[in-house]
Amino acid sequence: MADKIEPIVKRAFKLAEEHRHQYVTLEHLLHSLLRDRGIGSFLKEMKVDSKDVLQEVDYYVINEMNDIKIDSNTKPKKTNTLERVFNRAFTQSLFTGKNKLDPRDLLLSILAEQHSPASFYLQRNKISKEILIEKLTEEDEDGSALDTFCDNFNELAILKKIDPLIGRELEVDQLAQTIARRKKNNIIMVGDPGVGKTAIVEGLARLIVDNNVPDIIKENTVYNLDIGALLAGTKYRGDFEERLKAVLDELEERDDAILFIDEIHMIMGAGAGGNGSMDVANMLKPALQKGKLHCIGSTTQEEYRQHFEKDRALVRRFQKLNIDEPSIEDAKKIVRGASEHYAEFFSLTYTEQALDAAVDLSAQYLLDKKLPDKALDLIDAAGARQRITPDHKRKLIVDTEEIKVELSKIAKIPLDTISHKEIEQDKSIIELEQNLKTKVFGQDDALQVLLDSLYISKAGLKDPKKPVGCYLFTGPTGCGKTETARQLAHYMDLPLVKFDMSEYQERHAVSKLIGAPPGYVGYEDGSVGSGALINELEEKTNCVLLLDEVEKAHLDVLNILLQFMDDGIITASNGKTVSGRHVTLIMTSNLGAAKAEERSIGFGGSKHDNAHEKAVKKFFSPEFRNRLDAIVNFNKLSIENVKQVAIKFINDLNILSKQREIDVVYKPIVIDWLVEKGYDEVMGARPMQRVINNEIKRPLAKEMLFRKNFGKKGTATLDIIDDKIKLDMFFS
Repeated sequence: MADKIEPIVKRAFKLAEEHRHQYVTLEHLLHSLLRDRGIGSFLKEMKVDSKDVLQEVDYYVINEMNDIKIDSNTKPKKTNTLERVFNRAFTQSLFTGKNKLDPRDLLLSILAEQHSPASFYLQRNKISKEILIEKLTEEDEDGSALDTFCDNFNELAILKKIDPLIGRELEVDQLAQTIARRKKNNIIMVGDPGVGKTAIVEGLARLIVDNNVPDIIKENTVYNLDIGALLAGTKYRGDFEERLKAVLDELEERDDAILFIDEIHMIMGAGAGGNGSMDVANMLKPALQKGKLHCIGSTTQEEYRQHFEKDRALVRRFQKLNIDEPSIEDAKKIVRGASEHYAEFFSLTYTEQALDAAVDLSAQYLLDKKLPDKALDLIDAAGARQRITPDHKRKLIVDTEEIKVELSKIAKIPLDTISHKEIEQDKSIIELEQNLKTKVFGQDDALQVLLDSLYISKAGLKDPKKPVGCYLFTGPTGCGKTETARQLAHYMDLPLVKFDMSEYQERHAVSKLIGAPPGYVGYEDGSVGSGALINELEEKTNCVLLLDEVEKAHLDVLNILLQFMDDGIITASNGKTVSGRHVTLIMTSNLGAAKAEERSIGFGGSKHDNAHEKAVKKFFSPEFRNRLDAIVNFNKLSIENVKQVAIKFINDLNILSKQREIDVVYKPIVIDWLVEKGYDEVMGARPMQRVINNEIKRPLAKEMLFRKNFGKKGTATLDIIDDKIKLDMFFS
């Protein structure tokens, strides 16, 4: 059954049910048909007022059909006559070559039932079978352009295929006010994707159907223009223009029609085939100027500036309406209202806490999308998850935990790190101090500065628009700056995004991070043109961003970080912005390390204790330093600290060798030897890794690969003989 017939039949059944009629008769069907706006317009063309006929039929249904009234609330049944009318109408539509049943076919079929009251009322109002056939024949030759190339939102609303509009009273009022104007009664809604532009127009259609709109638009019908259907199959020049002209002519003839064009910027150039042919925009201008066509368009701010705004003649014919993202509280109302439809679809229930969490968490973590769309995505995903879950494991109530799980998947955020006012504390932060101090040695003061700043951010006491933290690690090489960043990412279960800033020493290297500027090679070149930093932050919205040896980068590279540290966003060269509000920014620097090792002139020759601080102040501008949450100074490692580092390296080696069933054991003298050979006062513990590779890993690898007892469990014993490491292998 066609979409146009279904709401008519539903209204007929509802009418019979309201009056407790046992059967649904032709009179019920005619009553419903006369309430259809399409039938009303059709009869108006025949100079027949459908309201007069409806009044007569309504009187008959209420007062003359008491013989089929019953006391029970049983659902009414179709009469044989009603079945016959439908069968006849279907046969008529097939005979005329139409691919779907039309309400006018039903009207013609009712007239064929000569002894029915429904047919009598039609004929009494000068609607005969012959006149109707003649009228239908004329229209079939031309066809209805509106039905072919537009979607009727009112019919979709009657079929409950459109969700109700919640809130947005101001926007609906502005739409009605603009439509009521004498001239320039067209409106263009401009807003970010996901704020609900299309939903407002769909909701307007539902409000019209429910009679909850001002009287000026109560009788209006909203049509959605399908530009794809207009273009499809246009083989010859002029086909497209002919189709669009037919649509516009039908709309101009009707005072109650509203044309909706979603993504209206697409009309710029649509249908233009060159050689002076007109596009949709140019064909719309005369109709818009007359004031007979009521048009609503929607587009984004970016598309409006890039395409629509360039045509000043078209812009002046529209009243601009900015659609802003709803507030948190308004979004919660929208989500609560829409949740009923999602709950019915998935056959489950959403808790109020889950709905509120969907809004709060999406606003907190899904920063590249807008409310209410991103919150609805979460509850939709949570419902779909239960839908594909086996019956014995399926949950009938979706709570906050399910919302968290879906958010973790969408935003690629570890589940335990998601924090909410009604959710338990971040588990990863609780043992962070202990874990870091077991991996980074001799830097307790520096780690405490870092941790104290992180605690403030994680507790929600920091500006939510800024990154989690912005830190500058200073100190000599090999003291644990980079290792701290690695371990921080590891224990917070976050990805580590590392950039070696020595690759960005030239001024033009900025384009590597944020993309090439307009006019240069690479601009608008997909993901490549966006820049490496932009692409990484888009993919990993929650991460530890490490800029290693930041002092080696050009100053212009550092300047792009100012916006990031201040507002938590960074803008690519093509205008695209990405959020970094869940990013922990760590920059490392060796500034002042060489100066700190120099001795001052004179007796005593003490070292420059504050060399790092002076070097940082000299190199970085005040506006850069003021945006940092903390400057963390790392000290030079002591001998005891280096011993701990050596033990850590050997233990890490043992973890790897155990995967090949080889245990590594060592005597205490080995650690002392590694400290002596692998520690440099200037280079820190970095040379130790090289010593372990040459003196331990190399001979161990040969033993593991080429041993005679390959495949057996073994033990590698490390000892010092003649100031060299001796490796002995024992197999069980």
